[in-house]
Amino acid sequence: MKNRSVLVALSFCSLFAMPAQASLPVPTAMVAVDANKILSEIDRRAAVFTDQQYDATMTIFKGGELKKTLEFKMVMKGLDKQFITFTAPGDVAGMKVLLEGADNLHVYTPEFKKVRKVAAHMQGQGFMGSAFTYEDQTRIKLSPYFDAELVGKEGSETTLKLTPKEGVVSSYPRIDLVIDGSKGGVTKLRYFDGSGTHVRTQLREDWVKIDGELMPTKISMSDLKAGDTTVIQLSNVLVNQGVEDDVFSRRMLLRG
Repeated sequence: MKNRSVLVALSFCSLFAMPAQASLPVPTAMVAVDANKILSEIDRRAAVFTDQQYDATMTIFKGGELKKTLEFKMVMKGLDKQFITFTAPGDVAGMKVLLEGADNLHVYTPEFKKVRKVAAHMQGQGFMGSAFTYEDQTRIKLSPYFDAELVGKEGSETTLKLTPKEGVVSSYPRIDLVIDGSKGGVTKLRYFDGSGTHVRTQLREDWVKIDGELMPTKISMSDLKAGDTTVIQLSNVLVNQGVEDDVFSRRMLLRG
């Protein structure tokens, strides 16, 4: 998705207006350098808005059957601060999630009126029973965690293969990132396990222009092994509203 969260991706069409010769073999070092520059550009352009707010529904399908639809409000500042408030259904209403950087994720549960920190080793788990994980939410920027290799260009689509940098722990040793020049951003991510099997797919669709920038308003994640899919639909998107820093605090988590 504009990769402003695991949910957004910005326009960078001109970056991928490659001539036909770009598909010819080139030295490996040059490919690596160019691909990493592209990945850094994705991160840079993802931060074009100072802040964002939107309403969202998250529909969870298990084995092809609708299991649950959640509603929430999101507030973001930059790429590293997020505040989510669930509003429906009743069993999750009032639950809140605070992100302050990739290693600082907290969840408030109104039933117990307590805040707990999500440990790094638990971030690969499903988020609210969905096909998305906490890791999807916290790794908003990709270039600090992954090295990129240019592996294909067909029509308007350019594909980068991402592999974790040395010392980075990732649930997926390979992610293929697809950029569609006709949409102006990242439209697909394919996740692979240690055996090289394609196990998850994220799609970014229903692109609209917000304050002059294209962004997807429908993001889906499919778990290919379990046959589960989660679809997030955004609405009422606002940007550059002057969100204050104190929104992103434990005090706000505890406020009723």
